[in-house]
Amino acid sequence: MKSNYFFLYSLLLILTLGACKKEQEEIGLELQGENLLGNSFTDTLSIDAYSLRQDSINTTKLANNVVGYVTDPVFGKTQAGFYTQFDLSGSNINFGTSPVLDSVVLSLQYGGYFGDTTSALTLRVYELSEALSSSEAYYSYSTTAHQSENLTYASNFTVAPRPTTPVQLDSVKESPHLRIRLKNSFGINRLLNNSALTDNTAFQNDFKGLYVVAESASGTGNLFYTNLLSSLSGLTVYYHTDNGAQKYTFSISSSKCTYYNHFQHFDYAGSETDFRNQVLNGNHALGQKKLYLQGTGGIMTRINFPTLKKVFADKKVVINKAELIISNISEDNAYYFIPAELGLQAVKKDGSIGYLPDDEIYTSSSYFGGEYDASKKEYRFRITKYIQNEILGLNDLQGINIVASGAGVRGNRLVFCGPQPEMNLTDKRLRLEIYYTTY
Repeated sequence: MKSNYFFLYSLLLILTLGACKKEQEEIGLELQGENLLGNSFTDTLSIDAYSLRQDSINTTKLANNVVGYVTDPVFGKTQAGFYTQFDLSGSNINFGTSPVLDSVVLSLQYGGYFGDTTSALTLRVYELSEALSSSEAYYSYSTTAHQSENLTYASNFTVAPRPTTPVQLDSVKESPHLRIRLKNSFGINRLLNNSALTDNTAFQNDFKGLYVVAESASGTGNLFYTNLLSSLSGLTVYYHTDNGAQKYTFSISSSKCTYYNHFQHFDYAGSETDFRNQVLNGNHALGQKKLYLQGTGGIMTRINFPTLKKVFADKKVVINKAELIISNISEDNAYYFIPAELGLQAVKKDGSIGYLPDDEIYTSSSYFGGEYDASKKEYRFRITKYIQNEILGLNDLQGINIVASGAGVRGNRLVFCGPQPEMNLTDKRLRLEIYYTTY
C-alpha cells in the first residue's frame, strides 16, 4: 500500500516540475511574438582603403635613436640620423695640469636594427651650430643647423654594425655598442680645453651638441637603433697627465639634454611602381589590391566604411563584436622586419588625430588588440564601440588611420592586402568581421 502512495507522489512531482519548466521557458515569448532576436555575422562590408604619407611624428626624447641608410625594394631609400646635446657630470670640471689628449670616442649602445647588418655604413658626425631647445617639439622632418666639417677620425669612416656582438675593452667584455673615434683637434679645442665647463648651462651654450648620420651604405644597408641614455653611450675624452692615464665622459640624460631623430625618404626614389602610383600620385584605387605601412615617419593607411550606415539603416541593431583583420603579405622578412604591433588613430573632421572609443587607453590592450599573430600572419583590432557609434551617427570622424607602432624609433614596415586583392589572396583580404543582433 505504501509503495502505491510513493509511486503516485513521484508521478505528481514529475508532472508539476515539468509544468514549471515549461512556464519558465515560455517567459518573455509573449513580448517577442513572432519576431525572435536574430543573431547574424557578416565580413563583406565595403572598405575604402589607401596608403599615404604620414604627415609628421614627434621624435623628441624617444626610447631609441636611429642611425643608418637602407634601400628597400618596396619603399625605396631611407636615411636616418639624430641630433643630441651632452651634459656634465658635475660642475667646474677640471682635467688637471697640462692634460694631453690621447683620443676622443663617441660610443653608442645598440638597441636593435632593421635591414642587413653585414652592409657597411658610411657615418658622419657634425658639431651643431644651432642650439637645441628643451621647450621645443622636434619632428621626423626637423633639422638643426650644423657645421660642415666631418669630425670622424677616419675621413671615410665605414662600419658594419654588430648589434649582438659584445665589445672587449681592455680586460672587460661590455654589451654590444659602437665606438666612433673623432678627430683629436675636436677633442682638444672643444672638450679638453673648453673654458665653459663651469656648469651644464654654460657648457651647452658653448658646445651645442652633435649630429650623427649615415651618408650611404653598401648593398641593402641597415638602420641601427641606439640607447643614448645608457652608461655605455656618451662622448669620452681619453687623456693623460703627470698622474697617468685618465678619462672623462660627457653623457646624455633625459633631464638635462634634448635629442631627436631625423628621417629622410628622398621622395621614395627607387620604390616599386604600384607604391609610387598609390602613395605619391594619388591613385587610391590601387589600395583595393595592396596597402603599405612604414616606420621612420613614413607611410600610414587610411580606411573608411562607406556603406556601413546604409547596410544597417533599416535595422535596430546591437553590435556584439567587430574586428578589423589585417593580413601580412610582406616578403623578405629576414631583412625587412614587420611591426610587432600596429595602432589605430581616429581622424577628426578637422584633420586632427584622436583615439577610438575602443582604444586601450579606454579599455585594455588585450581587448583592443593590434599585436602580430605569427601563426596566422595577421593583426586584429576590436572596434566594436566605434562601429556601433558609427551606425548611430555618434562619431564626428572622417576615418581611421592604421599606423606602425613605434614609427619614431624603428624602421619596420608592412605590405598587406587591400579589401579586394588578387584571387589567390582573397583569404587575406582586409576585412571587418561583425557579429550583431537585430531586434
